[in-house]
Amino acid sequence: MIGELPPLQWLLTFRAVMETGSFVGAARLLNLTPSAISHQMRALEGTLGRPLFLRVKRTVIPTEEALTYSASIGESFARLVTATSRVASGAGVRRLPIHASPSFATLWLVPRLGQFLREHPAIDIALYASHEPARLGQDGILVDIQYARPVPESCEAVPLVEELIVPLASASFVDEHRLTSPADIARVPLIHSLRCVVPWDQWSARHARLVPLNPRGLQFDRAHLALAVAADGLGLALESTLQAGDHLRRGALIMPFGPLGIPAVAHRLLYRREDRANPEIIAFVDWITGMLAQERHSEWR
Repeated sequence: MIGELPPLQWLLTFRAVMETGSFVGAARLLNLTPSAISHQMRALEGTLGRPLFLRVKRTVIPTEEALTYSASIGESFARLVTATSRVASGAGVRRLPIHASPSFATLWLVPRLGQFLREHPAIDIALYASHEPARLGQDGILVDIQYARPVPESCEAVPLVEELIVPLASASFVDEHRLTSPADIARVPLIHSLRCVVPWDQWSARHARLVPLNPRGLQFDRAHLALAVAADGLGLALESTLQAGDHLRRGALIMPFGPLGIPAVAHRLLYRREDRANPEIIAFVDWITGMLAQERHSEWR
């Protein structure tokens, strides 16, 4: 790509000619001779394969193509100046690029980022969220918080916390349907969180044997969507106490059958082994594991 461009000096000279309106004016501006300016413009025209100026006696008149080309180059130079200023002003900034699964980012990480920034004011966070795992070392991402994914051999993995996968519903839904025992799942609409590591049939096989699952219900491929509609009273969801922690703490969801669930370690924090000494990664790992440990025995457990 760069090899296809004319030399930067020719482009700067071209812009100087367009700004001053003459080769002489450009020569004064750039501290060159008019013949040097003329030579560069002839070379640029030869590279482009078309004239940029009409030469009339000692004056030059830009062509329509020159006017269009100059406007585009001016915009590009402006972006270069902005980008250079941004990089220069950011010198010394410690920034940690993190990727996380969307529901974990939405339900747990984002509400607590302020705490991390208060404890580590010198570190900025760049957060990216998608279901597909990050390509550590290729996309600029240093930390990836994955959900139920295999760990690459080049990475170290930190299991975050043991989660409990339990039925969850709004208090109004529980009261309306008089949910008191696991057998009641047969007569209420179920909310299926499709990426949850424990599906409804696995939970019922352990806690509601021989109870048929209600075929009616909603399906979602994101935990935060399943929890949102459960909080709206549209069904009984099966999800993680880690993902639903804030919903439980504020009473938007309750566990109608108590902590009757299946434990799982599904969230892992990954980083490349070669980055294990990175101080930003160390600070973030210490913070997130500490926060999760504090919340592990909160009031809804």
